[in-house]
Amino acid sequence: LEDRLFLRAVAGGADPSVECFFDRDGVEVAPEIIESLGMRNTVELDRSPERAEETVARLARLVEQRLSQRFAGSGSRPTLELAAVWCKHAEGKIRVTIGEHSVDLAFAGWARVLEPPAVPGPDSDQTSYHLAALDDGRIVAAERVAVCQQSGCRVLIGELATCSATGRQVLPEFIESCPVSGAAVLRTEMGSCSVCCQRVAPAVLHGCVCAACGGMEPVNKADPRLARLLDTHPSLERWRHWRIAESATAYHLTARGWLRKLLLLVDKDSLELKLLATGRRFRVGWDEVEPSCREFFLRG
Repeated sequence: LEDRLFLRAVAGGADPSVECFFDRDGVEVAPEIIESLGMRNTVELDRSPERAEETVARLARLVEQRLSQRFAGSGSRPTLELAAVWCKHAEGKIRVTIGEHSVDLAFAGWARVLEPPAVPGPDSDQTSYHLAALDDGRIVAAERVAVCQQSGCRVLIGELATCSATGRQVLPEFIESCPVSGAAVLRTEMGSCSVCCQRVAPAVLHGCVCAACGGMEPVNKADPRLARLLDTHPSLERWRHWRIAESATAYHLTARGWLRKLLLLVDKDSLELKLLATGRRFRVGWDEVEPSCREFFLRG
């Protein structure tokens, strides 16, 4: 707690009389600050704060100089009555403890109008006096706390993701991104496409086939997407009757030969083969080619 100096100056001979206040740097104090700190409602001290005489004298000389300049143009030389006014200024910390966890909240301000510090929100200017502890020990505004509907963990609202299939608010570790739509879905809600074998959101499954595999359209080798693929994997040139579809991360392709058919799942950026499967042309279903055998298959 610190006593901070202000100087009250009353120009007694001025018409009208002038009363003003100056801070310790000689800057005139705004009327709203005068009012809020109650500078006109003072109590006389028995003695000044320790070692204050020199500071008061320096400020008095500065104020007299500034007021003399102010009244110089009026032709009057009012008598000045000066009085030191001390206001309490407080700085410190409040420690809030919940269970085994604590947080320190700093405060600073004039003692007359000081309010207890509030907890700031993590991503906004909102503050709160209602506190709660998260499972990891952080003490935060209670309004920002949410519960993961999968694990029951108490976390910040902004740390949860929404499952597009169920609407449940869960931690990202329980969420998987659908490779076809890009939607965030609970891992437990994901289905599997019987063609490309990818785990996909239920919204893009029709029967057991994802929207990408079920929506392939004929394409020729002049198509830039197929041209890139054939340039990267030239051994695929021998296949004909190409069909293609795009998902969020991959190209889905099929092709046919005289007796066999081909299924590819290719990364859109790197053109890496994520899946290669083959089958007989007039038979339903596919047989995946193991990654270790793909180069041999493509050369054959």
